[in-house]
Amino acid sequence: MSLLTDALDRVLNWFQDHEDLEFAHFESLELGLTYEEIEEKVTDLLPFRLPKEVYELYQWGNGACIGEERYARFFKNYIFLSL
Repeated sequence: MSLLTDALDRVLNWFQDHEDLEFAHFESLELGLTYEEIEEKVTDLLPFRLPKEVYELYQWGNGACIGEERYARFFKNYIFLSL
């Protein structure tokens, strides 16, 4: 496990332990993608390579679908959208 995914797991666990807080929701956080799935989604769309940390992030979790973003807020108005 990398430092990034370890930190993301700790943040997620903290939020799950403090469910009563109104500023974060993870009900619609999608499962992570494989490296190959991420490549398929971004290779033709972007004229540059994404940093490895972006791949790690989306391997950890694929955010929330549009329309479900109110259920996947990390901090009030910050939304982690899926690819």
